[in-house]
Amino acid sequence: MSSLAKCSIPIPIPIFVANILIELTSPLSAAELGIEGRLGPFLASGAPEKPLARVALRWEESESSLAPRGDLIYDPGSIWRMYRAGPDFYAVPTYQREGRAAQVQGVLRANPGWDDLTLTEQRAGAQWQSMLNVGAGELILRTAILFTGGLVFHSSGLDDNGKGIVFIGRSGAGKSTQVGLWGQEPGVTAMNDDRIAVRVEARGPMCYGTPWGGTTNIAGNHAAPLAALIVLEQAPENDIQRLSPSASAPLLLARAFLPYWDRALMQRAMANLNALLARVPVYRLRCRPEPEVVSLVRSVL
Repeated sequence: MSSLAKCSIPIPIPIFVANILIELTSPLSAAELGIEGRLGPFLASGAPEKPLARVALRWEESESSLAPRGDLIYDPGSIWRMYRAGPDFYAVPTYQREGRAAQVQGVLRANPGWDDLTLTEQRAGAQWQSMLNVGAGELILRTAILFTGGLVFHSSGLDDNGKGIVFIGRSGAGKSTQVGLWGQEPGVTAMNDDRIAVRVEARGPMCYGTPWGGTTNIAGNHAAPLAALIVLEQAPENDIQRLSPSASAPLLLARAFLPYWDRALMQRAMANLNALLARVPVYRLRCRPEPEVVSLVRSVL
């Protein structure tokens, strides 16, 4: 598929996100890949003793044009497509620069278990950064976490004195606003304002910050016991109501990052959601962007 640049001894780079160890092997350092900024807080100084999963990720550089492999199986009509060739998946992110047609800048190959991956990219320009910073890195976490009972939501999250609270909503619903309001409270740690990973573990439900923040770019490497999932809606009056699992499921599915390209992966995602709904309360919060919302939420937790 590509002509690979010859390199010296690969440098192992351990990345630890949501209790998943991504063991990145690359001829380039984290600085040369341009991932120190976004992934820096998640670069493990040593391999965690007992991660829930290990993902082997090899980075390769291509000297020739990249092209997708296999049959197109999923096209969300945005900046990436999914192909399949034999048992393997090939994710192809494409980014369009002003005045130029969209170009393939990388190909991510994944085995069916999403624990044996290869990212092939072309470096171009002094400001180049690996797509591990953006779509490729997110896709790895979103899919690999399915095999550990987890999901990633379009959400913000915080740790309120040992209680993890995840605010789920569409763009503009107030996820970042909630993080800002709660950030004024003592004992509150902001985890992320756009992407939170959750799962039910042996120790109970947990939530995790991820490297991919939103407009305020809050993206901390922090974990907390998950106390509640809260679906946000803007409203003229403040009100919070607990939802049944049947009422919660469609609201959460609409904000989850789901593997629509594969039936087996979707079955895992649905099983993970059911396990979450069985253990974690879900609330609908209709509110104004004001500090009083903090005490309202705390009153039900």
